[in-house]
Amino acid sequence: MKSLLAVLLLLALTLPSEANRRAKNHKGGKQEKSRLSSECSTTETQFGKCVPKDRGCGDGLRDASCRDVTEKIYCKVPCNWKKDIGDCKYKFGPWGSCEADTDTKSRSGTLKRALFNAECQPTVRVSKPCSPIHKK
Repeated sequence: MKSLLAVLLLLALTLPSEANRRAKNHKGGKQEKSRLSSECSTTETQFGKCVPKDRGCGDGLRDASCRDVTEKIYCKVPCNWKKDIGDCKYKFGPWGSCEADTDTKSRSGTLKRALFNAECQPTVRVSKPCSPIHKK
């Protein structure tokens, strides 16, 4: 009888710790949604562009294809980023001076890294309108 009681006590003490360990190792949430469920590596996987759910930015979905399996995975488009270079990360130099004929200033950037196996240009040039302060 004492041995049965000892086994039950031991079981009662180990079950909660095992459940707690499983809960700690479960990543859940958006992390799980952003991974392909198949056993493909990221180099084997072809990723599509991130398509925001509404407006031009925010939470969205992208196609991820590997071995004839295509899934939708979670992604995010920053609201302050250029959509055409979104999966390519660049190091930009300072803004140039305001060009009077176009009323814009520009700067160039060199590629730091490509995310999701994106095809990126080695250098890009972006521009924005001149601020009203510099027009005077």
